[in-house]
Amino acid sequence: MMDHFEMVEKLRQKAHVSYEEAKAALESTEWDLLDALVHLESQGKINHAQQPQGDSYTTRKEDAPKPAEDVDVKGSLSRFFGFVAEAINKANKITIQVSRHGKESFTLPLSVLILLLLFMFWWVLPLAVVGLFFGFRYRIVGAGVAETVNRAMDKAADAAQSIKTGTNPPENN
Repeated sequence: MMDHFEMVEKLRQKAHVSYEEAKAALESTEWDLLDALVHLESQGKINHAQQPQGDSYTTRKEDAPKPAEDVDVKGSLSRFFGFVAEAINKANKITIQVSRHGKESFTLPLSVLILLLLFMFWWVLPLAVVGLFFGFRYRIVGAGVAETVNRAMDKAADAAQSIKTGTNPPENN
């Protein structure tokens, strides 16, 4: 156990105060080193500028700096969800038109088709292929849709029809 002189010296080192201030603080706190440190700090006598970096003894409330990785994670998540929201908005503006014998049967937003393919892939894809053999045609309509996609779907419908009838498919350019 430390004697009083050692305790005063220890407090002086930690708080960077004079011998008299350290001794008075210890005497007023019944020689409790931590309480004396808190007492000196509450009086504003601790000189924080002289304290070396590393160990810190303070009761002051300070906001701890946020780790950089927390900010990066939040920014990344924000960008990701922004991208997803933008993709959903674009997919809602594009529709799939299903027609049979030149008459439109129904229209479906692309986002709904994507969800159906994600959750019911083994049902939706075979039904779409079987639909080609029953004369259904699929067309994608919306901003930014290349006409080559619709020509490819027309070729697939023509190929299914030719397989069904046993004839050669018509040549489309």
